[in-house]
Amino acid sequence: MKKILIVLIIIMPLVAFGQDVKILTLKEAVDIAMEKNKSIEQAKEYMTYLEGVYIEERSAALPTATLNGGVSRLKDSSTGSAVNSDIFNQYSGGVSVKQAIFTWGQVGAAIRAAKIGLRTGDEQLRLYKQAAVRDVTVAFTDILLTRQLLYIARENVKQRERHLTEAEKKYRLGTATDYDVLSARVALKNAQPDVITYSNNLNVAKDNLKYILGINYDIDVQGELKPEGITAVEYDIVLKSALANRPEVLDKRLMVDFNRELVQVSRAGDKPRLDLEGSYNRIKLDGDDAKNFTTWDAGIKMSFPFFDGFETRGKVIQAQSDLRKIKIQQLQAEDSVSLDVRQAVSRVKESSEVIEAAGGTVDEAAKLLDMAEKGYRYGVKTKLDVDDAEYNLRSAQVRLAQAWRDYRVQYANLLWSAGIIGEKDSL
Repeated sequence: MKKILIVLIIIMPLVAFGQDVKILTLKEAVDIAMEKNKSIEQAKEYMTYLEGVYIEERSAALPTATLNGGVSRLKDSSTGSAVNSDIFNQYSGGVSVKQAIFTWGQVGAAIRAAKIGLRTGDEQLRLYKQAAVRDVTVAFTDILLTRQLLYIARENVKQRERHLTEAEKKYRLGTATDYDVLSARVALKNAQPDVITYSNNLNVAKDNLKYILGINYDIDVQGELKPEGITAVEYDIVLKSALANRPEVLDKRLMVDFNRELVQVSRAGDKPRLDLEGSYNRIKLDGDDAKNFTTWDAGIKMSFPFFDGFETRGKVIQAQSDLRKIKIQQLQAEDSVSLDVRQAVSRVKESSEVIEAAGGTVDEAAKLLDMAEKGYRYGVKTKLDVDDAEYNLRSAQVRLAQAWRDYRVQYANLLWSAGIIGEKDSL
């Protein structure tokens, strides 16, 4: 037993260490989200619900058939001497059919409304899919940013270690004081917490992506934080795309058509309708005088609720009010999209300009640090000059990395605002 426990203790860490970590590209992450994202799954279930509504509404245009039957024991004293017994059993069975012929447009309008409802479900599914692509892109980019910041922090630690080594070397040669050594050692210790923080932030960013994807296994990402290129965007082009493709705008337009059909449904409430009805029945009497006979009927029946206490009028008023309200919501949605697009275009331009400004600063800050280190090595620069140069370089590197992240995220938001994210890569 002890040997088994020892073997398990040895093997378990190896098994844990050997667990696979799935490396994902952005496209692979998006593909996983399309399959496992919980919001998308809910939207798909809503589509199933709307299909059921359509089938229900369509049933009003189709014939209905009812099968009926029964057994009863009867006593009828009114038969007198016409039969030998006034107590007998009755067995009956039959079928009845009803088919709407004319409903003053009510059935047709209800079916058209249900079809429109299906299309609103399509737009809602598009909305959730596009939101998933946007969220995955942001979470994916945040991992790349945190990894870059972790790299900068580690490089800073390595540089501080080199400074400490240099200070200790100079101290042994008598060209530096113990203050210089202590200062270098404190600077190294101050740099180390950033590595710990960014390492933890990287794990948090990965967990966030896993949550969005709807998975529970270990992942890592593969990709470059630096954008491949900067794309110029124009407000008018993005707005035109948004008004033609945003799921929210298309949904409101469909809802206008939907409510227009509901007005027609309401108006038919007090109008005449025609139905074709028919039935066939087989009856058997069981007694001293057994009998079997058949009954059937068929015909067209009209119903005309010409006065319903103004119930129909009230429903029409409500339906027309709903139609006007949804038209206002459509205009409001278009105004909101217009503002959203303007802000998205502005943020993309801002982030691209920051990249342009920060890119040259990093190169200059790196040269400045190199000059400060050489000057300090030869005694013409102070430790303060080196510290300032290091701070400027690190700040420029962090600012550039964040600018890369902001551009990628803001461009994803721009595609979201244009209603094409996940469907097109550019306008």
